[in-house]
This record gives sequence, structure tokens and C-alpha cells, in this order.
Amino acid sequence: MSQPDPYTDPRTGLLRNKLGITDAVELDRVEAEVTGLRLVQLREHPLPGSYDLAHLQAFHRFIFGDLYDWAGQLRTVAIAKEDLFCLPQHLVGFAEDIFGKLARRDHHLRGLDRAEFLDKLAELLGDINALHPFREGNGRAQCAFLAQLARDAGHPLRWEAMDPDTNIAASQAAHRGDVEPLRRMLEQLVADPQAPAASETVRPGHPATTAGTTFTLPGESRGNSQGGKAQRSPRPPQSRRRSPEHGRGSGQSR
Repeated sequence: MSQPDPYTDPRTGLLRNKLGITDAVELDRVEAEVTGLRLVQLREHPLPGSYDLAHLQAFHRFIFGDLYDWAGQLRTVAIAKEDLFCLPQHLVGFAEDIFGKLARRDHHLRGLDRAEFLDKLAELLGDINALHPFREGNGRAQCAFLAQLARDAGHPLRWEAMDPDTNIAASQAAHRGDVEPLRRMLEQLVADPQAPAASETVRPGHPATTAGTTFTLPGESRGNSQGGKAQRSPRPPQSRRRSPEHGRGSGQSR
């Protein structure tokens, strides 16, 4: 018999959230709007860190901290979608292997030509997919993390051009040991290094300092924020290895 999922409300089957939302459609809508705005902020304000597990946790906390108390915390339950992700008791050890190799062997993917960069990035994406350290939101956190890593390495990564079906198929293949489909997908997403790239600097007062405290959605003024909770907008927004962001509910992750 499966154990209860401490992250979900047994009455609704939904993730326990700071806003007390009990309707699945409403939670999806608000989550998409809040996290979408946070992802825009991350593109404008790089999040300082060492590209290790703690840095990935900081990305997750920043993106989801307005919604979930456990944002940025390593999951304590096993999760799967067709294939089992890394078991919770092995998360730290597996992460040390992944990010230690990224730092010591691969030098955070810097100084590589495009072909070498794609090889290393495909391997890294496959491993982080397999890690899946959070109960939910792994895909968005890892995409933001890898986009900043790629920019710092001089190979900008354009996730907005990704085809979801291609990503799912490539991630499934990587989970089974074949990273070549991921590499082919990434080849279409990594910008030409000869093209001029917009400069980005870390600005004072990174917006991560507000994550999990107050958040103002479109259509609301900051003066209306109460008790450190996000205010809702009345309008909708415009394993080894695994695909980011799919599956929802007990024992699955997205």
C-alpha cells in the first residue's frame, strides 16, 4: 500500500499551497501566472550562485516560493512517471556527483566550442532530469538554471523555441541511456555563438529577496498585498532521466 503524500491535501488531491486554493483549474492558472513572472525576472536579473545543488534549490525557491512552503527543499518522497526518479535518500549524493563533475571536469561548460558544449549540456540535462530533486516544478527550475549557465558559458539557450513533444521523446530516450536525441534537440535551441548577445549583469537588490514573502500579480497594486501572500489577479495569463514538467498528483512530478 502506498504511503500518503505529505505534499498534497487528501481532501482535494492538490498540492498544499500558501493561497489555500482547492480548485485544480485555479491552482494551475495562478501557478502559471506567478511562476511566469518570476521566470521573466530571472532572465532580467541573473541569480548568483555556484551552479551546484544549493544554486538549483535557490532557483526553485525563487520561482515557487510565493506558492509553496517547500519551495527549494529537497523532496522526501519517491516520484515517478513511467520511470522512477532518483530516490530521496540518494538525492544529495547523486547531486554531488553531477555538480562536482560540472565544476571540476567541465569547468561549468566554459571555454568550449559549440559541439563540445552541446555534448556536455545534453549529458547534464539528462542527469538533472534523473535527479528531479523537488516534489513539483523541476522542469521550470532546471530550465532557468541551465539557461543562466549557458549564457555565462557564452552559448545562449532559447527554451522558448523548444517543441514539447520533442522534449518528452528526447528525455525518455535519455532516461534509457541515449542522450543523442537530447543533443539534437538542444542543437536547435542553442544560439549561434557568432551572433551578438545582450549583456546581462547582476543588479543590486535581486528580486529573489522577495520570493516567498510578497508577490503582486498583474492587475493588483503592491498596496493591496496582505500577510505576505500573493494577491490573485482576476484575469488569466496570456530515474535515470526524465522530461521536465509532466505528471501531476501523488507520486508524480512536473
